[in-house]
Order: sequence, then C-alpha cells, then structure tokens
Amino acid sequence: MSSILIGGIILLSTALATLASAQTVPFQLLATQGNNAAIIQNGSGLALTTQIGQAQTVQIKATYTGTGQALIPTQPLVVGSTAFTASFAATPPVTLTPGGSISFTIQFLPTTAALSTAQMSLLFVETVPATVAGGSPTTTSSAINILLQGTAPSFVLSYILQSTQNTVSLPPGGTLTFPSTPINTTAQAAFNISNTGSGAGTVTDISITGNAFSITGLPLFPQTVTGGLTLQVQVLYKPTAVTSDTGQIQVTFGTGAPVTINLQGSGSSPSLTYQLLQSGTPTTIAPGGTVPFPDTNLGTTSSVVIRVLNTGNASGTVSSINLSGQGFQLSNQPALPQTLAPNASITFTVTFAPTQAGTITGSLFINSDTLVLSGVGLGPQLSFSYVSGGTTVTLSSANPSVIFSPVTISQSAQVSLDVKNTGTLQAIISNIGIGQTNGPYSLSGLPPLPVTLAPKADFHLTITFKPTAVGFSNGTLLLDTTTIALVGSGTQPPSLPAYTIGGASGTVAAGSQPSITLTLASGYPVALSGVLTAAVSGNLPADPSVLFATGGLAVPFVIPANTTSAVFGTQGTQIGLQTGTVAGTITLTPSFATQPGGVDVTPTGPATLQLTIAPAAPTLIAIQLTGQTTNGFTISVTGFTTTRTLNSWNVQFTPAAGFTMPVTQFTIDVQQISTVWFQGTASRAFGGQFTLSIPFTFQGTVPTGQTVLRSIASVSVTLTNGVGTSNSIQVKAQ
Repeated sequence: MSSILIGGIILLSTALATLASAQTVPFQLLATQGNNAAIIQNGSGLALTTQIGQAQTVQIKATYTGTGQALIPTQPLVVGSTAFTASFAATPPVTLTPGGSISFTIQFLPTTAALSTAQMSLLFVETVPATVAGGSPTTTSSAINILLQGTAPSFVLSYILQSTQNTVSLPPGGTLTFPSTPINTTAQAAFNISNTGSGAGTVTDISITGNAFSITGLPLFPQTVTGGLTLQVQVLYKPTAVTSDTGQIQVTFGTGAPVTINLQGSGSSPSLTYQLLQSGTPTTIAPGGTVPFPDTNLGTTSSVVIRVLNTGNASGTVSSINLSGQGFQLSNQPALPQTLAPNASITFTVTFAPTQAGTITGSLFINSDTLVLSGVGLGPQLSFSYVSGGTTVTLSSANPSVIFSPVTISQSAQVSLDVKNTGTLQAIISNIGIGQTNGPYSLSGLPPLPVTLAPKADFHLTITFKPTAVGFSNGTLLLDTTTIALVGSGTQPPSLPAYTIGGASGTVAAGSQPSITLTLASGYPVALSGVLTAAVSGNLPADPSVLFATGGLAVPFVIPANTTSAVFGTQGTQIGLQTGTVAGTITLTPSFATQPGGVDVTPTGPATLQLTIAPAAPTLIAIQLTGQTTNGFTISVTGFTTTRTLNSWNVQFTPAAGFTMPVTQFTIDVQQISTVWFQGTASRAFGGQFTLSIPFTFQGTVPTGQTVLRSIASVSVTLTNGVGTSNSIQVKAQ
C-alpha cells in the first residue's frame, strides 16, 4: 500500500478495506489538498487525521471519461461516522458529458479521539448511445465509492518521581512537586506526554523556567507521537540554597493551545563536619585537609578516630566511606548508608600500618569529600636506579626491571646499579648475588658484605650481561629478600671464520686410517662446539667399518674461545678415520654452535672434505694351510676387494728339495662363489672383506714315513678382479 503526505492527511492509493462491490467507473478521481494532489481509484481508502474540534478537508474532482453522458442526481451520501461529511456546490441533478467534471469536498471534524470510519457514495446514471444503427442507448446506474478513516490525537500529561516510582497525572495548570532535596544534589522526575488518541499528534516544543530546574533528553522538534505512545523527558531539580523553588514547563503542540505545568521544590542543607578525636579534644578538618598520623615503625601500627558530625539544619546521609593508599585501613565502620539528624554523628577508625619507610599518603573518601591521610614510616627503604642511554631509570612497580639494550652474542654490556637507602633507619644487606647459575648475568664491584647503609647513603655495583642465546634472557638480582628482574636480549653472533678440514684429501687407500684435523682461519671470540659427520656414498653397499676412531660416523669437537684448532676429546687435535674396504666416497661435514647457548653458526652450504676409495685390485692380508691330511690340505686366504668382486685364484706350489711336481701352478675360477657371497646380505657387514678357502688333494709316491706335504716347500697365492691382480702372499708348508 503506497501513500503520500498531504498536509496533515494521508491519501491511500488502494482501499483500506476494499468493498466487495467496488467496480471500475468511467471517472478519473483526483484528490487535492493545498498544493498536493493524487489520482485515486474507485473503492480506495482515504485516511485523515486532525485535532479534536478541528476540521480537515479534501477536494475530490471527478472527471467523466465515458462516451455518453453521466447524470448525478443527488448530493454525495456518507454512511458511518458522523465526523465525516461530503458535498458539492452545484445543485443536483448535474449532467456531465465526456471530459466534464464535478468537484466535491470531504470534511473530517472529530469530536473524540476514537477511530472514525465511513463510506462516501456518489450515485450516477450513465447513458451510452447505441453503437449500431437503429440500436437503443444503454443506461446503467452505479456509484463512486470512497472508504473514509479518521483519527485524532489526544495528549495527557503525567510524571514519575525517581524517589517513589509512582505515576501522577497532570491536568493543564497542575503542579509537579519534588520532595525536599538536599542542596547541590539532584532529584529527577520523568515527564510523560502520552498520546491516548487514535492518530499521531505533534509536539513542537517543550520549555522550562526556574533556575533550579532543567530538562534532559529533549528530542528534535517537531516530534510526532503516534497514538498509544509516550514522549518522555527528564526534569531535574538541583537546589542551591535552603529555600523553595518554583518554575514552569510549557508544552506546545502542532495545533491547539500550549499546556503549562507548574514546578515546585524545596532545598534542604545538612552540613557534614569531620573531626579528628585525639587526646579528648576534637580537631575539625575541612574537606581537602590532612589527617596526620604519628611516626610509626615498620611492622607496627597507629590509629586515629574520625567523627562525622551533622552540623546542618536537615538530615544528612553518609552513603559511603572508602580510602585508598597503601598502609591505611578502615575499622569500626558503621553500617551504611547512615542518616544523620542535625547534631547526630558517627565515628570510625583509620589505622596506619606502614610497609615502607618515608612519608606515605592516602585518601579518605566520605561521600564526595576527600581527606588526605599522611604518616611517616620509620625503617630502611632501598631504592634502585641505573643509567640507560644517558637517562637515569628508577626502578618502581611500574618499571621493575633492569633492561639491557640488545647485545651481540660473544660481546657483553654493563650497567652500574645504584643502591640507595631512602628510608629513615639504617639498612643492612647481608647477601647479594645472581639468582641463576651459569646464566648470562654476572656481578662485579661488590662491596664487602654485609653492607650497612645509613639513611640517604648508597653504593654501586656492576651487572654484566653476556648473552649466550638469541632472543630474551631473563635473570634475577637478589639483595637478601629483594628481587630485581634482569632483562636482556642477544642478537646473532658474528659469522664463523673460514675453516679447513685437513689431514687427508683426494684418493685414500682402502683399509687405511688417516688422521683428520679441523682448523679455523682465525680465532672465534667464544667457545664453539660441533660435530664432524662422515657420510658414505657410492654405487656399492656402504662399508660399516667406515668409522671415526671413537666409533660411529659422527665425532664431537670443541674449539676453545680465540683458538683455531678443533679438539676431538681425548684424541686431541687429530681424529683417525677408518676408510673401509669398499670403493666409494666419504664426505666429512662439520656443524658449529656457540658455547654455552648452542646458537648454530654453521655456514649455509658448509665446506666439506671428500675422500675417495678408488676401485682397485684385491688386497691379500693373510694365508694359512689348514685341515692337513696325509695327502692334502686346505688353503685359506683373507683379504678385501674394493669392487666386491673376484674373478680367479692363482696358486703356485714350490716343491721341496728332492721332489718334483708335474704341475706347480693352478688357476681357479672363483667368480661364481664371489658373486654369491657379495650379493648376499651377510656380506654387507664385512664390506669388501672375504675369506676364501679351497681344499687340495695330491697323488703320488713319497718315501716311507713321509707325507705329501713334505714334498711342498711353500705355497703362494694371488687373486684377480676386474681391475687387476692382487699382491702375492706366501706361506711355507714345512
């Protein structure tokens, strides 16, 4: 449903309640009020609102849009509320031809604020000529229907006192009465403007007079108040003297006469006087004055009694008693709130229990008045300060820590801490130290302990911060039971100097044990620890016998501060490395960290040392003859082959003197049994090592009492692989 605002009315373009009989009529209906106009349909609803006793009118112009003629026989007919009337100036009957029009006026004049409804009907008879030759004209009867709804506001006034919360009606000229109110305090009342009518009304202004009265919560004016709603503002009364106060509120509406409400209030004046009761003689203390306490030793207390006396001419209320300030406490406090008649009083006690030496102040709050509490604590009191960036920093609860600027690991920073006795008695300090062992903080310049400090005396000590880790490092300085937090941060240490891994390089022999060294190009400012790690790579299974002399593929080392050589524990500055028996590459990689702290300083892409065990001919280590019989024995050979392969075994027999052998040299293909061994998982534990045993049986005639072995002086053996022939190894048979 759409609407437009015309003056104080709303024209609705669709019916509020469409008639079942509403029909299209051959008229265009134009509703006009003032400079506003809108076309409405037959059967539409028209809503009007105005004040009781004031008329609201709308002009309707009905223009005939048919093709014949329309006869309007009578004045408009209104059925329903008598608050509505309708008429046109012409005297019926009126005949309209196409394009002709007639205007009539609808008036709403409410006598009550209740909702009014009606229906206006304007009867007409339309005659349309025949549309064919010889035909008869057509005559029909109908009506222009408009639904009417009227509303009217009705304002009533009331107020609600904050102290009672009761709603009191206010007739025009009535009085809003405030209860007796203490001067310089504020009483409040909610002032209600309620619209009990059926339509919206307008409040154009609310004004107030009287110096002690004011209004808060005023809206922007004009303010429309819908029927059934209330506009509420707050009326404040704040007397400044013991007298009666008067004023007025005037409410102006969009229509009708303003309404005036009288205001009435009276001020009362209690006067609270504060007295210090000591030695039987009261001492008056004005608000803002000081309550003195006797000098009090730390660990003991002193007290004063405060009396609140009402010396005014009206009852006064003590609603709150509070205090602030370390070392002060309330006791014997009466139940609050407490109403004091004139000359009545209450008393309570304030106790002073100093926890630190020197002058201590606090505040006592009685209602909105403040009294200053002041006492002197007797005892020692240590204060601490240091200089940072040219500024003296005094430690306090808001700034409790000694803070160092960031320091590079390997360097140090120092702070001179001033320890001063700001108390009233001498202070004795028996122990001074850092709370953490092996931390980054240390002390120097300590005076002989115990230290006795007279009042105002001081001494200095030096705190050194030498970070061992990146980021924040916390510590504590202890002076007997006093703890001071130490805060510093370490930044990345300097870069590691260049280093070399020496002692061996390039191709090294299999089964050897070269000595490895690690050397910095220049000394490092702090001690370093690290690990030298060996990694084996190649196309063949790694030999598990590749180990450092200490066992394993990693060996720890340290480099003392400002030195260059790595120390490998009890091995000293050299560490043996067993190269193993398999062809491949051994890569040595170090890592470095600061000590203490363990900050990693290993360069990105650290320099390494690569040792190569090249493929080579087999190496024979030992030979022996076993399993001797009267006509044979077994030859066992131990060695290693870096290729983990063997091709042939060559045996050379040397006959003993006086003996001959038809064949003295034999070549045996061992490739198959070599492949079986080295491709088996059991061989991986032995790298390139092997033991090869082959039995030999001899035939022939030897002297009585001799054995075949007596005919052989010695046996020599060589083995071959794809690279070449091994060294020759020999064993005597005799």
